[in-house]
Amino acid sequence: MHRRSALYTLSGLAVMSAVPVQATTVQSARPDDAAAVRALLDQHAAGWAVGDVDAMFAMATDDVHWINIVGMHWQGKAEVIQAYRFFLATMLKGVPLTLEAVESVTPVGDDVLVVVSRWLVGAFSPPDGSRIPAASDRLTMVLRRTPEGLKLAHGANVQIDAAAAPFDPVRNPPPGSSPA
Repeated sequence: MHRRSALYTLSGLAVMSAVPVQATTVQSARPDDAAAVRALLDQHAAGWAVGDVDAMFAMATDDVHWINIVGMHWQGKAEVIQAYRFFLATMLKGVPLTLEAVESVTPVGDDVLVVVSRWLVGAFSPPDGSRIPAASDRLTMVLRRTPEGLKLAHGANVQIDAAAAPFDPVRNPPPGSSPA
């Protein structure tokens, strides 16, 4: 069974930092952005680890948008929290998740950052009873600067298809191709 079709209920972000993580690209006017992003991710991870959804999304804006790995779109902090409460009490309860990398932190104007990170999601069983193996996902987040610090305004998660990776024309150019 294809992982995407089997994950029709996966909540998306999963963060449990077990190994050192380094940003591969940080383009920011503020030298403390990488540390602030990491602190936000660590706060989320700590909430995930104990199933405390309020802690996971304490840094979210009230009007946050979240799109999970299978395209479910939740609008507003209350909806995101409702979804995660369900998933962390059921199919994702106790599922190990690891932050693999903060791939980029890019400013968009003075008050917004776009963050791309990669996560390892442990194996789990969705409601259809199938077994989903551990796999990597990529999360893009839009963060707003506020007087209280960085706040999550938008998150979208996608599955990394390991079988497709060798055919990435940028990372693995086909023989005879030339860069554009």
